[in-house]
Amino acid sequence: MNQDKIGKFISASRKNNGLTQKQLAEELGVSINAVSKWERGLNLPDASLMKELCMILGITLNELFEGEKLTCEEIVMESEKKILSLMMTLEQLKIVEILIQILIGLAIALTISSGFILTRLNQKIVFIIMGLFIWGFGAFLKVKVRKTIDLLEQ
Repeated sequence: MNQDKIGKFISASRKNNGLTQKQLAEELGVSINAVSKWERGLNLPDASLMKELCMILGITLNELFEGEKLTCEEIVMESEKKILSLMMTLEQLKIVEILIQILIGLAIALTISSGFILTRLNQKIVFIIMGLFIWGFGAFLKVKVRKTIDLLEQ
């Protein structure tokens, strides 16, 4: 995706619909600065706003991602490419989810075993804190990855 091209396309589509940045921002519930950043190619709209943005601008998601108007045939081709890309991403995320589960298991094992293996109290405390930190980080990642997988599987 070319953010600069997408930004120029958002700007042109907004103007074609007779909207100001302020009006578009108000319809989407974002700041004028956010719209300005999109149009300058500095940021992309949040994924949760893209469908509504496209409806307001009278464009498709494929056209938004391409940064230009597309023919029906081009839309079909781009849709197929995006579906394949999402399927590959989904499979990669499922592998990452398994690796995170292994990480969490190792963190739990580290935390529990440190109490039995180590003899000095300060070593036990350090290993328990490390294990809890790794477990917490793994749990955080697992939630994020699971939400993304669920979103892609809808």
